[in-house]
Amino acid sequence: MKEETTVQRYRLRPCIEAFRFARGPSFKGNGVLLLAILSFVIQVPHFAGAQEQRFPSPVTTGVLGKRDAGALSEINAHIIAVGASGWQSLEATGTLTYPDGSAFAATLYLSGSRFQRLDIEMGSGTRSVRIGGFAGRYQGERGNQGALPPATSSAGIVAFPRIWADAATSASISLYEQHLYTGTGSNLHRITMEYALEGPAGSRLGNKTAATDLYFDPSTHLLDYSVDAVTFNGPTRQPFQRVTDYEEYQQFSGIKVPTVIKQYLNGQLQWTLQLNQVTINSNPDASVFSF
Repeated sequence: MKEETTVQRYRLRPCIEAFRFARGPSFKGNGVLLLAILSFVIQVPHFAGAQEQRFPSPVTTGVLGKRDAGALSEINAHIIAVGASGWQSLEATGTLTYPDGSAFAATLYLSGSRFQRLDIEMGSGTRSVRIGGFAGRYQGERGNQGALPPATSSAGIVAFPRIWADAATSASISLYEQHLYTGTGSNLHRITMEYALEGPAGSRLGNKTAATDLYFDPSTHLLDYSVDAVTFNGPTRQPFQRVTDYEEYQQFSGIKVPTVIKQYLNGQLQWTLQLNQVTINSNPDASVFSF
């Protein structure tokens, strides 16, 4: 298991008030309601954007369908290592814990590369993010809803479904070799996965692309981190670096799944998800991923 300090050593200016909502159970304040669950229901003030990051930001090229040999080899080795060739969908239950220590029952649904959902049972209601490709929406426990920007929806809640489903085969994905990265204190194989941004009915948003950097353990080929940029509905649409940490892989129906998932936004821990029960290929209906 990775040491806790591998991500906590960010040197950041305090930004507690900026992330007050995402870091705890309260649902207070007026103004723009943003995403709750992926660090997604927060109100982001203008001063929260410029922070020191320990991971480099992913870079896009605008080119799709290109695969460097070393990057493709690592992706294929990862799929073999986790046994994901037979994966279609996943349903998992567990506990989501905020940095203030408050913990709530949570359910994660994944299907293919496009459909993701995360629910948090808050006592007063359910916080939920539901994503189907470019289209994503969130709902707070009081029932108020909103849409996610296409780039944020396309990034998904976690990165591994896109790797397992179509990173090695889709014409709408490029894989770029970035070689070893040592910024975490250990050697990790860094790969950039670039993908198309979509509009309604799967149409392309011009030539726009987005990218996620993937960090694999070169000895086990397990995914340790993913790094991408998410934006929020607001006047500036400024990007925030999101780091997702994948830990404690366990095998379910022959497939290894990370059972501890942590997400950081500009270096600030947003939540920790501990999965206890995982069902592989539960094949949820498409309606599960929309409101």
